[in-house]
Amino acid sequence: MIRALLEDAERYYVLGEGVKLALNFVRDNDLVNFAPGRYPVDGDRVFALIQERDSMLRSEAPFENHVQHADLQVTLRGVEYLGYCPIKYLTKKGEYNAETDVQLYEIDEDAILMRSDTGKSFSLFYPEDGHQPYVTLGDPAPLKKVVFRIRKDMLAGV
Repeated sequence: MIRALLEDAERYYVLGEGVKLALNFVRDNDLVNFAPGRYPVDGDRVFALIQERDSMLRSEAPFENHVQHADLQVTLRGVEYLGYCPIKYLTKKGEYNAETDVQLYEIDEDAILMRSDTGKSFSLFYPEDGHQPYVTLGDPAPLKKVVFRIRKDMLAGV
């Protein structure tokens, strides 16, 4: 898991072509004005998912990971907290969905929680990183974010 400021994005290009493409897509586009949906960056190897939804209490937001992809996430509007825990410490919840490349996990309220402020930072979750998106510490509120799915072969060292 990597958490960094968008202003330092170029430093992270060494993490692979997929990371570079995703970070450049953030830099080169006004994503807050994109409609929700899927946007190709490099075919199925790197794509952006623009999402709008309400945040959730930590006790309601499941952990997840992706076996074939990494997630690079940027909050575009609102305040979001992201949970993080290596999957080896999490308990699986249900079966892996190969079609969506999602494995859900039980909630771990002792996991690390990070604040994601609008448009200032990004989080990169590798396949071994359990992550818990959409968390609020207060009342649920509207969020807009972009999630890049980066296929493993587009990452350095994976």
